[in-house]
Amino acid sequence: MKNLKTGMEPEEFKEKLSTSLTALSTHVHRLENKYRELEARGKEYFERCVDALVIGDEAHAKLYADEIAELRRLAKIILNSKLILEQVKIRLESLTELSEVIGLASSLKGIIGRVVGEVGKIAPEAASSLEDLSKQIDNFMATSSSEITESPIAVPELSDEASKIFEDAKRIVAMKLRESFPDVPILTEAERRVYTYISAMSPDKEFDIKECSLALGLTEDQVEEAIQGLQEKGMIEVAQAEAS
Repeated sequence: MKNLKTGMEPEEFKEKLSTSLTALSTHVHRLENKYRELEARGKEYFERCVDALVIGDEAHAKLYADEIAELRRLAKIILNSKLILEQVKIRLESLTELSEVIGLASSLKGIIGRVVGEVGKIAPEAASSLEDLSKQIDNFMATSSSEITESPIAVPELSDEASKIFEDAKRIVAMKLRESFPDVPILTEAERRVYTYISAMSPDKEFDIKECSLALGLTEDQVEEAIQGLQEKGMIEVAQAEAS
């Protein structure tokens, strides 16, 4: 049975849909790679920033902090676009009739266009490929007629779904960015000294609060407070700070 008066066969429809899904998968993969690249650079700058803070080099620490802030901004755009495209792909995978695609094509193009606008300066190769995908949708629609032999299948407007997709993406992005690009820590003098002491310890030596206290001229309470602060800031693990 043909879907439309133009005579597009179900097999042809499935083939075109499969092509679009493959293209989307490629774009999602490229954005994921770009995000991982930014994430790796962010981790490197974070470690450099911490090292600068420990030795009291506030000037370089600020430079690294500024770099991290910029990487976080770019990563937010990339990750948000990736999540949106993943949701578009999932939505397309659920379609089984050409009439459904026709009803959603305009909204799909709008979403893709928005993503292109956001990632154009960051990942131009991905943006270019997405523009090609948008043209594929145009070609897909050009071979189809908006006139359907039977009543169109009722499908919720993607513009409504898009709002949910965008909101869900924002929520996930915020959570992911906190993990991948943590805030640059502000160290107290005691935290800086305790961190330096721990960093200089031999890997096979157990941390001892009393020894640290005597070595640094701090009270044991000050050492414990510094350790707690370093743990909360993600700079040391609990196991590193356990007393012998």
